[in-house]
Amino acid sequence: MMRSIAWSFVASAVSFSCSSSPGTSQDAALQDVAAPLADAGGTDASSTPDAPVATTMQNIVYASFVINVHDWVYVDESIATIGRLIDLHEQYKLPVDMYMTDPMVQVYMTKAPALIARMKTSPYVAISHHLRPPSPYYAGFDWLGLDKLSSADLKAKLLSYEEHAIDLSTGDPTSAAGGYEYMKQVFGYPPYVVTEAASASAPQKALAEIYKAKGAKFSLVHDGKPIEWGDKRNDLLMRPETVEVKVYEAKGDIDFKTSLLDPAMATIGTKRPAFINMKWHDDNFNSSGTPWINVYFADGENKSKLNPRPWDTKAIGTIKMKTADEKAIQWKRYETALKYFVDHPEFGVAGARQHAKWAGLE
Repeated sequence: MMRSIAWSFVASAVSFSCSSSPGTSQDAALQDVAAPLADAGGTDASSTPDAPVATTMQNIVYASFVINVHDWVYVDESIATIGRLIDLHEQYKLPVDMYMTDPMVQVYMTKAPALIARMKTSPYVAISHHLRPPSPYYAGFDWLGLDKLSSADLKAKLLSYEEHAIDLSTGDPTSAAGGYEYMKQVFGYPPYVVTEAASASAPQKALAEIYKAKGAKFSLVHDGKPIEWGDKRNDLLMRPETVEVKVYEAKGDIDFKTSLLDPAMATIGTKRPAFINMKWHDDNFNSSGTPWINVYFADGENKSKLNPRPWDTKAIGTIKMKTADEKAIQWKRYETALKYFVDHPEFGVAGARQHAKWAGLE
C-alpha cells in the first residue's frame, strides 16, 4: 500500500462559461461518433479507474504517462499507435494523458471515429490540449505578429483560433469548428491541460483567460524549472512536473530503471511529493524525426528559421521510418515502464484527472 499523509487543499467553486457550438460543417462528424459511442462498452470518462492510483495525494513520487499526439503526416500509423497504447493502459489499469492537437482531432474524427469514441469512454484516458505549428502562438512561431495587436484585437484573434479549425497551409482559422472549443464538444469535457506556448506575455495571458473561461484546469509550460504542486501562472494552476523524462530519446534496448528512472530519482532527491512526467509522441513509435517539422521550419529540428507562408504540407523532407526491431524496442520500453509501476506500489501513477480531483476542481 502507498503511504499516506494529511494533505489538504481548499476546494473552490468555479464556474466556467461555454462558448459557441461547433459550426454546421462539423455537426455531421460529431453525430458520426454517436453510434460507436453507444456500443463502445467503456466506462464514462469521469469515473475513477480501478487502478493503483491514490484517491487523495500522498507524500510519494508520482509518475505520469504523457502522449503528445501530433502526427498528421502518417495518420494511419498514429491511429494504430494510439489504439495500441490504450490497449496497454487498459491491460495494466494505469492512467494516460493524451495531449491532442486540434488538427489531429479533426483527422481522427474523419478517419477513426471509433478511436475517438474509445478515447472518450476509456476510464484510463484523459484528454488535454496541445499546440503545434502553424498556430501563431506556438513558441517561436509568431508569423502573425500577435504581440503587436491591441488587447481587443489580440483576444478576438486568439478566440477565433480556439473556436475554428486551422488551415495547415496558411495558418489561418477556417470557418469550420475547431480549437479547444471543438475538443470540448468531441470529448464531452474541457481538456484538462492547455499548453502555454506563446513566447510573449500578452498572448500568454490572453490565451489563459480564454482557456480558463472554457473550462481548462491546468496550464503546461517548459522553462527548465521544476513545477511544484500548487504553482500558478496567469491564474491557472500549472501541471506539476518535478522532472521530465523523454523516454523516447533513449537508444537501444536499455534497462528502464537504471537508465531512466534512477537518474530521474537522483534529480528529484528527497523532495516529496514529486512528479515524474514520462513523455512520448505518437510518431516516436514509428519514425525517427518529427514528420511535419520540415514543412514549417527551414532548419528542421533546430526550429530557429521559419519557412515562408503558405506552407507546402507535402514538403516533409526525408523521414526515416523505424525498422521492425526499432519499433519493438520502443514498445518494449513502454510496456516495461507500465509493468514497473504496477510492480512497485511505493510509486503512484496519476494523470490530469487525478490532479484535478486532488485540487478540488472535479
